[in-house]
Amino acid sequence: MAQRAIKQKLYTPEQYLAKEEKAEFRSEYEDGTIIAMAGGSLTHTRMVKNIERAFDNKLKDSCESFSHEVKVQVENYQKFYYPDVVIICGEPKFYNKRQDTITNPILIVEVLSKSTEAKDRGDKMLAYRALESLEEYVLISQDKAIVEQYLKNKDGSWLHKATIGLKSKVRFESIDVELTLEEIYQRVKL
Repeated sequence: MAQRAIKQKLYTPEQYLAKEEKAEFRSEYEDGTIIAMAGGSLTHTRMVKNIERAFDNKLKDSCESFSHEVKVQVENYQKFYYPDVVIICGEPKFYNKRQDTITNPILIVEVLSKSTEAKDRGDKMLAYRALESLEEYVLISQDKAIVEQYLKNKDGSWLHKATIGLKSKVRFESIDVELTLEEIYQRVKL
């Protein structure tokens, strides 16, 4: 989803959250700046739906998936983001008891578009990887059958893996779920 800064004024996290509750459109928050989110394409929406449905069908009872309506707060980086898909295992931990903002995702998925790819690979990846609970960050291309995984090792380093081709299978290590790329790209023209 394309993003743009809506104002130069700096806001506190509490001011952002209060504005977000009343807003007609979703916005993310970075270091005091509120950034409006543009709507996603049909392909983007379809892929997010495919991923969430496939996860829901295969997740263990202790884990739960959410699509882009739940915010993730990254305290160390003063950021609030709406991932495309987020997985929580165990009890969710909420930012200031807010039911719409979590702090303990185990897996985050972003579906890449031309307008968001640089940010998803850059600022967002760095911020998300600072989350203690996060074990896996996944980037999925919209226009090629490619799933990239960043997996946290026990020593805190990150391993990059790429799965390529519709006939391939990808194992999401953090939640012990395997999906085919055909499931992820169902009804998507590549």
